[in-house]
Amino acid sequence: MESHIEAQEAEKNKTERSTRNIDRTVRDLQTQIDRRDKSNTQLEEEIGKNREKIERLLNTIDELQSSDSANQLLARRAEREAREEKEKNLRLERELEGWKSHRLDRSHMSRSNTLQMDDGNSTGEARMRSASTFSRNDTKTFL
Repeated sequence: MESHIEAQEAEKNKTERSTRNIDRTVRDLQTQIDRRDKSNTQLEEEIGKNREKIERLLNTIDELQSSDSANQLLARRAEREAREEKEKNLRLERELEGWKSHRLDRSHMSRSNTLQMDDGNSTGEARMRSASTFSRNDTKTFL
């Protein structure tokens, strides 16, 4: 009977040990599950934050592209205006050169006409008229 009691005692100890091992394994597995759940929750939060960040960045990209398009349009407009101003300045310079050329031609013609008209007069009068015409014409070219 004693051996029977010892066998039952051994069986009971073996069962208790096995139960403790199973309990420890269950606790370890539960801890792992808890850690994974916590990790999953953190990852889901991170994913949510990253999605929001991606959405903000996409909006920023859209705004920048829109702004860039507007800036390109402004740049093209400014280039066109600058080109038009340059053409206008060149046209005005050519016109000014034409006027200067015309004025010089008139100046030369009026001096030669004055000298031809004065050929019949006294030399003093011719010189005076020639000098006064010359100074008037020179003044005009400098204005």
